[in-house]
Amino acid sequence: MNKFRKMLKLAGLALLVLVSMSACKKDSTTTPDPTVILDGLYITGAVTPVGSTLVPSGMMKVAKNEVTQADRATLYELYIPLKAGTTGFSIVKVAGAVQTTYGPTTTWGEIAQGTTDEPKIPFQRGVIAANSTKFTVPSDGMYHVAIDLALMKAVIVPVHWGVIGAATPGGWSSSTALTNPAFSQTAMTWTLTNMKFQKGEWKFRYSDGWKVELDTVTVVGTGLKGVKVNTNFGGAVNALVSGGANIVNTLPGFYTMSMAYTLGTGFHATTVKTGDIPLINYSTYQMGIIGNAYYKSDGVTVAAWDENFGTSLPVVTNVSTYTWTYTLNMIAGEFKFRQGTDWAGKSIGYSDVTMAGPAAANFSNNGGNFKLTIVGNYTLVLKIDAATEVYTVTATKN
Repeated sequence: MNKFRKMLKLAGLALLVLVSMSACKKDSTTTPDPTVILDGLYITGAVTPVGSTLVPSGMMKVAKNEVTQADRATLYELYIPLKAGTTGFSIVKVAGAVQTTYGPTTTWGEIAQGTTDEPKIPFQRGVIAANSTKFTVPSDGMYHVAIDLALMKAVIVPVHWGVIGAATPGGWSSSTALTNPAFSQTAMTWTLTNMKFQKGEWKFRYSDGWKVELDTVTVVGTGLKGVKVNTNFGGAVNALVSGGANIVNTLPGFYTMSMAYTLGTGFHATTVKTGDIPLINYSTYQMGIIGNAYYKSDGVTVAAWDENFGTSLPVVTNVSTYTWTYTLNMIAGEFKFRQGTDWAGKSIGYSDVTMAGPAAANFSNNGGNFKLTIVGNYTLVLKIDAATEVYTVTATKN
């Protein structure tokens, strides 16, 4: 009997060993292999946060071509903190078992000043090739690196964040800079406190530019040429989109603005209201219409966002209610209301207002602009209630 129990005990132990071995075997097949590197483009080097390794936090993303605002399969970008130093960094393409390292060529160099819409800061641009030459940067900081494999061109641009738009102190004519943080390769936050933030549209953009050009002649669509990367974020504060639609601020006040970066996750932003601003006195605001939905003062040439219509002071009622009235012949096109004759002051788009009147349905939103679809003679009344910051446009087709 004891012998039989001993045999059962040994059989149980053997079964336990088999089960344990089976479990271990199953686990080993589901554990990711850390040596597997996904196909794509990587930034790597001693001056980067990732060193010489190819890891997800150094992997570049497919980028939008600013010309079409659609992804371009050969265009890649990455925002990444880089250190100055001759050891530099490389861009590595992984395609299966094949790795190709790219670096600058003799045509690579610094651009002291780009075109009108490019960043107002020196940056690097030029032709690249498969070689071991390193890219370098002149100082520690955040950089936007972009490369197009079809064109074999790249750019490296220093990033200094700011905000711009009708809701911001500089209007659409100039950025309001956020304070640059102390340099870190893992986390940085750009901030601005006590900023007067009015009702209206706005965006984040860096280094006072809208885009960076890699090319201006490549045909990318019907009537469209060029390959460029966005240098601005729109969409929504909690869901930033490169080159996205204007963000709309609906609650005026004093705000703390921030743009934060974390290695591996990228950027996220916050806007926090910290106080109220006094009622705005609009009695001195010369508001007009700007766009291409009407003729210039000669009555023949279509305006091309270069000549205001009907700029005037408002009629003031009930102390805090202001109205501007315009009667004009309108053609199919777009427009906004604008203070003065430049973009430094207040501007009001379709998304800022409540439409009213019998012809309200003749107008729609196109990227923040008013878009007219039925031509004719119209009377438009812009009303601002300074107590509530509610804007109303009443449209009547005469």
